[in-house]
Amino acid sequence: MDDPILTAVAVALSTRAVEGLTDAAREALASVMHLVRRKATDHRALRAALTAEPASTEPASGEGASGEGASGEGASGEGDDRAVGLRRALVDAAAGDPGFDQELRRRWATFHQTTVRADAVTNTVSGQVTGPVVQARDISGGVHVGLPAQQHPQQ
Repeated sequence: MDDPILTAVAVALSTRAVEGLTDAAREALASVMHLVRRKATDHRALRAALTAEPASTEPASGEGASGEGASGEGASGEGDDRAVGLRRALVDAAAGDPGFDQELRRRWATFHQTTVRADAVTNTVSGQVTGPVVQARDISGGVHVGLPAQQHPQQ
């Protein structure tokens, strides 16, 4: 079973996305990163996952660490591999050290609170996207996403 918190931490750390964050959010994310790096000193798989080269240090257009405004671009390939490896290492480290797990979740909650406003909408797309994706806050009326011409059934 996927743990959404550890997945979110892995994505935030693997993309190193801090553009657009407030000072408080950057400080909170730095605290998460510091804890994970400290744990990596005695956890080989976590250390290897952290030192793996990211596919890109630039987030997708409009994307923050929480995935807000993610368009699905850059959501495949090596970046996914790095995030998946980091998530697996975090799951293993958290399972082996309940104190680390508890502190990581506490620090992530602090980070999350600095990035989410009461009226905000957080859209997240992770993994490989193979079809249309629509992310929005307010829509008046309907939304229709048609299939590209090559995907229409033959008549």
